[in-house]
Amino acid sequence: MLSERTFEVSDYSLSALCHESQGASNCILMLHGWLDNAASFTPLMEEISAKNPDIQLIALDLPGHGYSSHSHSGYYPFHDYIDSLHQVISQINNECDCPLTLVGHSMGALIASCYSAAFPENVGHLVQIEGYGPIYESPQNSLSRLRKGVLSRQRVSKKPPRFFESFDEMVQLRARRYVLNAEEITPLVERDSEQTEHGWHWRHDKKLKAESLYRMTEAQAKQVIEALPKSNLLILGDTGFTHLSSICTSTAQILHIKGGHHCHLSCPRSISEAIIALILFG
Repeated sequence: MLSERTFEVSDYSLSALCHESQGASNCILMLHGWLDNAASFTPLMEEISAKNPDIQLIALDLPGHGYSSHSHSGYYPFHDYIDSLHQVISQINNECDCPLTLVGHSMGALIASCYSAAFPENVGHLVQIEGYGPIYESPQNSLSRLRKGVLSRQRVSKKPPRFFESFDEMVQLRARRYVLNAEEITPLVERDSEQTEHGWHWRHDKKLKAESLYRMTEAQAKQVIEALPKSNLLILGDTGFTHLSSICTSTAQILHIKGGHHCHLSCPRSISEAIIALILFG
């Protein structure tokens, strides 16, 4: 049975789903993808906890997502996620003296990779699902990136809220987008929706849809990749971001499994077994 937990950090109150374990042998901290939330890891957490009850599991709602608070003053620069994550990990380390494994999906994988490279002393193992290292682009795109980012903020701020007639409509919309069935996607939609007098609407902050003002250069991204932990697993769905295997230049193990970009929702057992094997055998 998973429980709710809250982490108070500098700018946010961050919610999380947890499987607590007294005297835990290991701790696995999970970071979801863009516009997803902690519930995207529910099937994976249930698989792991059923066979490994001594492992503490925490799936975090990133700022602006799920039940976590929204930004009161601005948008969501990528590096701010790393700051918030560091504050959460510091709290976990004060409570639990056990090795930490970071598991990230998509955007969460990007965050996890950057954190692991910058704070290697805090991460024993790294698992990236459908994401590998930070996104980068040519420095020649800096001005166009800045312009597009600012203009996208204007568009997002002026866009009216969207309401749905029913919860089922939201489930079907997200299921089609993620190429999953309704049962697989429902927990994620439940954590990202609420009913109001005007109808159902998404809980996540609409400012998350604004484009980035900047991105790393290839040279900067390579520094991150070269500093990733030796115990490093990249998991790719066979209909997901398969191109990532061709740019993987670190010592990462690569696991190809059945599924798409959200393969951790459709194939949690295979992924849970791979994560446990990484923790036990490196």
